Amino acid sequence: MTRIASSPADMRTMLKACAIALCCVPGPVVAAKGLAQEEALNEGLIAISMANVIRKTCPSISARMLKAWLKVKSLEAEAQSLGYSAQEVSAFVNDPMKKKRVLSVAQERLADHGVIPDQPATYCTLGLAEIEAGSAIGKLLKAK
Repeated sequence: MTRIASSPADMRTMLKACAIALCCVPGPVVAAKGLAQEEALNEGLIAISMANVIRKTCPSISARMLKAWLKVKSLEAEAQSLGYSAQEVSAFVNDPMKKKRVLSVAQERLADHGVIPDQPATYCTLGLAEIEAGSAIGKLLKAK
């Protein structure tokens, strides 16, 4: 029969080894910055917002609602993997002021891509181009 620790010195050595091993085990991730600074989350929400504006404005384009819902869920899961709680993520995603900020950025980017607010055809042109390119926005849309 083999003894694991036959003396107090052996026991101390074993405890030190266990302590070092425990330090190497990954613990829960702690979020380092606020959700507003998480680029992947915000870019994903902006893409979803841009797609939503396009589908609401262009009569010949509709949304892939299941894909949009799955995208939101994957963004939430990614934020949680960074250490944010489900409550923090939900509060951020559903906050009216945050939604307003995301929509504002989305509208700026749409304008940067040539969309003119009172001309639905420009939304259709961009939407179809995004669908054709298979972009993050295009994957959330479909031509009717």
